Amino acid sequence: MTAAAAKEGKVVLYHNLSPDGMEVLAREFRKDVPGVEVELVRLGSAALSQRFSTEYSAQRHIADVVVTTVDPSIFAGIAGGWAAAWTPPELAAYPKEVNYKGQNMLFHVLTVRDAIVWNKQRVREADAPKEWADLFDPKWKGKVGMNPPWRSVTQQAIIAYWDKLALGDTAARMKANDVRFFEGSGGVLQAVIRGDVMVAQMLDLPLNSAIADGAPIGFAYPKSGTTVSQVSTFVSSKAPRPNAARVLTNWLLSVKGQTNLQINGGLAGTRPGIPRMAHLPPTSTLSNVVDSLDLTPPAKQKEIVEHWRKTFGVQ
Repeated sequence: MTAAAAKEGKVVLYHNLSPDGMEVLAREFRKDVPGVEVELVRLGSAALSQRFSTEYSAQRHIADVVVTTVDPSIFAGIAGGWAAAWTPPELAAYPKEVNYKGQNMLFHVLTVRDAIVWNKQRVREADAPKEWADLFDPKWKGKVGMNPPWRSVTQQAIIAYWDKLALGDTAARMKANDVRFFEGSGGVLQAVIRGDVMVAQMLDLPLNSAIADGAPIGFAYPKSGTTVSQVSTFVSSKAPRPNAARVLTNWLLSVKGQTNLQINGGLAGTRPGIPRMAHLPPTSTLSNVVDSLDLTPPAKQKEIVEHWRKTFGVQ
């Protein structure tokens, strides 16, 4: 397969992970498979799913491999024929639940968690928000950031969790606190580092790498609980370069690929036996972890998006 992949010459990867980290990962892959270039296309999870769906329906097949946070649209796409059925050799090292429904199509490679973060140069540890309710404290008025929920299903999940915690109309409360919106977890984290805001709610996707690079960031996973989301991968059933797609996907499941995903993607890998992240706790140590998919059926997603758009006057 590797020789056939080299003849194809490249592989196109759609993803929603850290752009800088994935560039490093692509370089590491090329060291192992020097004949295959990796072309990266990064989009937010909702935009990625929509783009792939549009291209698939139009029979305009560009992506070979997809790595993204899963949501109902991904599951619907898998049921609709998006993914190739095959068994990566490295899959044998994983527990069976990594293989979605045992279909040999969609593989869970990373786990992302929701967290509270703050700029340690501007916020003392004793004053930092440690619970979701703390983000609505008026002392953070104009100083709190987040990713807008109309851009991300995972963002909708934490809002649904806030509803379960009976925190009230969190859209109205965030508006009253002059929340500032930034694009994606990377945008939120950079805003905290720059000092545009002092505290924020975000997925921990870019957190480990930023702390490793010396960013002055404190973080907390609230004791009241947090949401977790799966990042999964699949080979497109219409991949223009199917051999390169399979070689890359199998590499992502290997020890080296998982280690690189964890280091450069900043998330907890799913392969048993790989070292834990250097700066973040394993998911098993967090209290009251809730799967985001359990919180965001389509009707709940629609309700949250419509309410937050209306509250903030966004069309």
